[in-house]
Amino acid sequence: MRQTRNAGIKHWVVAVGVVVLAGCAAQDHYYSNGVCVTCFDNPVTGEPLNYDPSETPQQVATNAEGQTVDAKSLGNQSGSVAIDSYVDVDTAYARIKSAMGFRSANDFESPESITAKMQMGDVAWKHDRTPGAYYNLGDYGRQALGGIQYSILQRVQIEKNGSGSRIHYSWAPADQRTLYDGDAMESLLTQRLNAALD
Repeated sequence: MRQTRNAGIKHWVVAVGVVVLAGCAAQDHYYSNGVCVTCFDNPVTGEPLNYDPSETPQQVATNAEGQTVDAKSLGNQSGSVAIDSYVDVDTAYARIKSAMGFRSANDFESPESITAKMQMGDVAWKHDRTPGAYYNLGDYGRQALGGIQYSILQRVQIEKNGSGSRIHYSWAPADQRTLYDGDAMESLLTQRLNAALD
């Protein structure tokens, strides 16, 4: 009797789940932060269950022109650039720190406060330096793209290279659920770095 009752409950739950999934297929989908919340894939095959990917992309985002597009067409969300500059390492540090929004311990409102200590303890923040030779920085940053301000996680290593410097800058979205036009982001960040070093 107990086995029959449990089997009946399992069949009822499966039937309700199928009705819910079938119901979604006939409706517009709900999106939150560019992610289709009501779209489901088969967990075994990865195939779409309740949406047509050619008509309803599972993830949508806005490109640099303000158009809503399939997120797969946006390019890489993270990246890096390497720049060799004639600017000496200490000057490159000062310019990049200011232009890209990196903070040293002295830039926090009160370095000894609990708030400042928590911010400096965040995985994003890093400020290692050997003046005249090497700087290794990490912090959150912001970049406007298509009229929207995006928060990014950024890192930069600046090292002495003869009388100049070698810069390696990398970035990624601060929130992995936020999507942006990756190629446009790379172009804008590279322009900012080059402008700071000119």
